[in-house]
Amino acid sequence: MQKHILLVDSDAASLSRMSQVLRQSNYQVSVACSCDESLNMVNDRKPDCIIFDVDLEGTSGTIMYSRLRRNSQTRGIPAIVCTNVGPRPVCFGTGIPVLSKNCSGDALLGAVSAAFAC
Repeated sequence: MQKHILLVDSDAASLSRMSQVLRQSNYQVSVACSCDESLNMVNDRKPDCIIFDVDLEGTSGTIMYSRLRRNSQTRGIPAIVCTNVGPRPVCFGTGIPVLSKNCSGDALLGAVSAAFAC
């Protein structure tokens, strides 16, 4: 059974690049452009992993992540930050992988594999 990954980013080019890499590796991918859209999608169908940018239009990815972690139904979903905001968003501590948006496809796939291994 294919693993389902939700990508959340307001940058269409980033969504397209990451979607292509993940789909070519046999992942099922859904995309959302905002915090609200992603939270609605998670409520409709819980993904196996969420990859998101902290710099979303409207409500930030940081707020989205916080809401997911406070909900008992979604707190266990592995998450990966993929952003160009600073060297490491401080609010996430050390428990969540942070990738640069210009990371290689191999780095993205490696982070996803590691998230599923935990």
